Amino acid sequence: MTPLLPVRPDLDGATPHTLLVADTVEQGRRGTASWVERELAHGSKVYYKGWLHEGQRLDQHWITGPAGPRGARDALASGQLEFLDFLSLIERYGATSDGVLTLYRSEVERALEDMWPTVAMTQESPELPMAEAAQVAEYTTWETGFDGLTQRWPVRMLCQLTVPVENETAVWETVAVHHRDVVDGFWAASGCGDRWRPHGDLDAHVARRFGAAVNGALRAAREREDGPDLHLDLTAIDFMDVACAEILMLAARSAPDGQQMVLHGGHRFLRRLFDAVGRPPSVRESEDVS
Repeated sequence: MTPLLPVRPDLDGATPHTLLVADTVEQGRRGTASWVERELAHGSKVYYKGWLHEGQRLDQHWITGPAGPRGARDALASGQLEFLDFLSLIERYGATSDGVLTLYRSEVERALEDMWPTVAMTQESPELPMAEAAQVAEYTTWETGFDGLTQRWPVRMLCQLTVPVENETAVWETVAVHHRDVVDGFWAASGCGDRWRPHGDLDAHVARRFGAAVNGALRAAREREDGPDLHLDLTAIDFMDVACAEILMLAARSAPDGQQMVLHGGHRFLRRLFDAVGRPPSVRESEDVS
């Protein structure tokens, strides 16, 4: 399964804050290299956070090799691309949201002072344990801070999630936090206004990650001033199997009292599928069913 670049052309840099999910290291590198290449071509200042193994030099990291972005070595030499390894980041700023956001803000300010028109920032899968609620809260805080960067300045952010190197909790929370803009194989999700919109093909292979995104969207709806209902736009779903339909209905059934899932658009076969797996009373129709 390859990244969803053909279906989501906005991954070329127009989306402010995107999560790229990869089932293999190679898949993630291909998608990230493509994104970095485009940002370099657009004239952005690019900051890259990644892992350097003990004793490894930057010229031995994948980003500078054949699998890396075209022009990466020249961009590093010219200063258009800067690399910072995670261990140095932790040593200098700690692994707290305050430390991480302080670093990112200072990089953006420095780039704009140097007259770069736009700033692109990406980081490899962080490999955080997220074993405690406090760790999840820290992660959520800095991801929310990234949203603030993209809203305040001409910044684009690509977060990377490499599934094999993360534990189940980290995968779940990462997708949930990024539910507004996820690119994951042949499905994606986006948020616009009060509506949440899954795209593409939803099958058993991605069911758990889809469930994380649904729960993240429900959680975010409860926190909005115009919440708590989740308005679900179904118009861009090309396929959904029983596994994903069950997860969607279960999430709606498990939502707190007073929260509903409102269905907008989409094919009628989806309604029949929801009825077949058991549609709870908390799921209601809008008036724009096709």
